[in-house]
Amino acid sequence: MEVKSTVNMNWAKINQLTRAAVTALEETAEALHTEVVQAQVMPFDDPQIIEKKVYGKRGQFAKNGREYKGKIIHEKVHGGGHLQNEATFVDYSDSRNGKVTIASNTPYARRLYYHPEYHFDKGENPHAGGEWYKSWISGGSKANFAKNTFKVLYRKNGGL
Repeated sequence: MEVKSTVNMNWAKINQLTRAAVTALEETAEALHTEVVQAQVMPFDDPQIIEKKVYGKRGQFAKNGREYKGKIIHEKVHGGGHLQNEATFVDYSDSRNGKVTIASNTPYARRLYYHPEYHFDKGENPHAGGEWYKSWISGGSKANFAKNTFKVLYRKNGGL
């Protein structure tokens, strides 16, 4: 028994699908960035200093013998500045190798992201807080967003 086969590669279609994958990846990253901004989870306002009066226990006395009436403390409310607008962008420089990055170029972005215990100003974004990508990563409520978006965009860009 002898078997022969001939394979003809359609290089034009293969190149079209490769370009479609890169374009879909870039568009998926941009869609994820837009989704996060629209979900209003990133800090937005400028940080503010607020004053609070802290009272002691009733009957607490200061060193001078007088009853402690309280003191004023200053607390910084982290707003995040312009983190969701100008400071956060999609980096396409390595998209040909299958990697795009949503990056923030502010010195305080890492500190705000990894410290959800901060008191974030919720005036502009009511859901602002730390770890704002948590819903979109594995195990989150919107974990399939990137996969499903890429699938739709790949089919559209690839002509499938």
